[in-house]
Amino acid sequence: MSGIRILQIAHDHPDFTPGGTEVLAHGLARALDATDAVDCSFLAASTSLTRPEDSPGGLGVHGADYLLRTGRYDRFSMARCDGTDWIEALARVIAAQRPQILHLHGLDRIGAEVLPVLRRLAPQARIVMTLHDFQMLCANDGLLTTSDGQRCAGPDPERCRSCVPAQTGASHALRRAHLLALLRLVDLFIAPSQFLRDKFIAWGIEPVRIRLLANAVAPLAPVAESARSRPDRFAYFGNIAPHKGVLTLLSAAQRLAGAELRIDLHGGLLHPEPEFAGAFAAALTAAGPLVQHHGGYRREELPGLLQRCDWVVMPSLWWENAPLVLLEARAAGRPVICSGIGGMAEIVADGVTGLHVPPGDAATLAEVMGRVAGDAALHRRLAQGQRKAQTPEAHKGFVKEHLEIYRSLTRRTAA
Repeated sequence: MSGIRILQIAHDHPDFTPGGTEVLAHGLARALDATDAVDCSFLAASTSLTRPEDSPGGLGVHGADYLLRTGRYDRFSMARCDGTDWIEALARVIAAQRPQILHLHGLDRIGAEVLPVLRRLAPQARIVMTLHDFQMLCANDGLLTTSDGQRCAGPDPERCRSCVPAQTGASHALRRAHLLALLRLVDLFIAPSQFLRDKFIAWGIEPVRIRLLANAVAPLAPVAESARSRPDRFAYFGNIAPHKGVLTLLSAAQRLAGAELRIDLHGGLLHPEPEFAGAFAAALTAAGPLVQHHGGYRREELPGLLQRCDWVVMPSLWWENAPLVLLEARAAGRPVICSGIGGMAEIVADGVTGLHVPPGDAATLAEVMGRVAGDAALHRRLAQGQRKAQTPEAHKGFVKEHLEIYRSLTRRTAA
């Protein structure tokens, strides 16, 4: 089998920002590099917050990985505003690695202009991009929600203007046209969910250029089956943010006052708006002893935290795509109670590996949690469904499918 050289590029490193995109991209890179006849490197953007010793545009290293320091960045246009030194730094990586495949995991902070730069630096390489989020579609932090928190059907210049009023409708239209023009340089897109794939097709990407490939998480440390006779421990994992539905969960907890159950919140309250911070503190107090907020956690702590819970709750108000926490719950055999929308509804099969609830419906969420807390048979059945859905070979198959995509693209180049 002939060898193949790959460069994976992400907007951050999981050791600095352990988000889903960072963890999945880095895990894929490491698994590929461990495969025979594959040489895979990883390049991540870094900021002054995580690497203050690096100068903007400079190139650093972190273990076996490259770090490309980014500076000022315009989130609306997805453009870097920190000069051009980064191009020379990127050229050094390309010259050293000579990649045949350039696999990007989004454009945030790296900047959309990286696409023509990569095409110039490595004209024979094929460019792949995994669409992990909606940043390109939505200038409102990629959330696809309106300014009043409602889910958005999709980008439209005038509708987008209501969320980002500092930009005219024409500016929103030009943003879309500019990004689509640059994205023509991508040979193939990968979509982890059908929901996200449909959104990008509606936005303007040709269906033939977007391949559906569900994410799979690298194996965690083993998590044993729950031995409790009452499956009454619920856990939330993720940032404490409005769109994550945390206030809905706390409202449900208030309705469950006096019930025999426990809810643990694992996640940091990162740079919140004062209004939300106040609302969260008040709701946490009102929820009383049923709920404990433990703050952020390191990923290596996750198996132990999952071991101590029976159910994972994800009451997100926005569409989501392929949340890492749901894949981690699957790997641990923990049933999920989640909003039955977007990519969540694809990962969690209602009644098979978990349960769906309407987003923002605290009364229904409370009713479901109260009911399942005493149903050991249901918990056992859903937990078995989770373990069947995540076999030990799942991540190996995920890596293999990526290699098949890469080899197909390189054969097309050779032809």
